[in-house]
Amino acid sequence: MSASPPAQPDLSHPDRKTIRSLFNAISPKYDFLNTFLSFGLHFYWRRKLVQKVTGWQLSSERSILDLGAGTGKSLAAFISAYKFERVVGCDFSESMLREAKKRLPNQVNLVSGDFHELPFPAETFDLVTGSFMLRSVQNMTEFLLEVRRVLKPGGKAAFLELTRPKNPFIWKFLYQPYLRFFIPFFGRFFSCHDHAYQFLSQSVQAFVEPEDLKEQFDSAGFPDVSIEPLSFGAASIISARCRP
Repeated sequence: MSASPPAQPDLSHPDRKTIRSLFNAISPKYDFLNTFLSFGLHFYWRRKLVQKVTGWQLSSERSILDLGAGTGKSLAAFISAYKFERVVGCDFSESMLREAKKRLPNQVNLVSGDFHELPFPAETFDLVTGSFMLRSVQNMTEFLLEVRRVLKPGGKAAFLELTRPKNPFIWKFLYQPYLRFFIPFFGRFFSCHDHAYQFLSQSVQAFVEPEDLKEQFDSAGFPDVSIEPLSFGAASIISARCRP
C-alpha cells in the first residue's frame, strides 16, 4: 500500500514564533511577490489607505506608528503624502526591518517589537496604522487595547487587510481558487519556501469578517468603526477614532 502524502500544516492561526520565522525567510522576495501575487493592486490599496487617513484632515497629526511595517512600503506612502514630525515603524521580523531601512529616510525610527506588547509609552501617537498585519494578530482584544493605549485621546487607527469578496460568484469561481492554488503555488515557486504563502492563503480564508470586528473595536474604545471594501472586497480598510 502506498503511503499517503503528508498532511499540509494548518497555518490559518500560527503562533508568533512561526509567523516571525515565515516572514524572516521571505523578506528578500517579499516586495516582488506582493506585486506579482496581487497583480499590482497593493499599490492602489495603499494609496486608498493614505487617502482615507489624509481625508480626516490631519491638521493636528504629527506622529504616526505603522505596525507590521514590513519592508516600509506603507510608511513610504504616508510620508510622501503628509509631513509627520515623528515616524515610527514596528515589526517583529528583524529581516523585514532591514529591508525597510533601505527604503526609508534616516529620520524614520524602526523598532522590533510585538503587536501585543508595544514598546511605547501611553498616549504617544496621533495615528496608528498597519497593512496586511491583522491576520497575524493572535489576540485581537489585547492588540486593540494596546493600540488604544499608545494613541493620544481622539487619535485615529486605520488598517488595510486582505479580506474575502462578498459576491458569491467572485468568491467561488475566482478568489477562492486564487487563494487555494495560485498563491501557494507561485509563492512557493518564487520564494523557495514551503509554507510562507500557505500562511497567506489559509489566514485570508479564516480571517474574521471585517464587520464582525466592529464590536471588538468598540469594546476597546474605538466607536464609529468604518469598513471600506476595495476591489470587490479582496481588501478592506478598517478605520476608527478612539474616544477622547
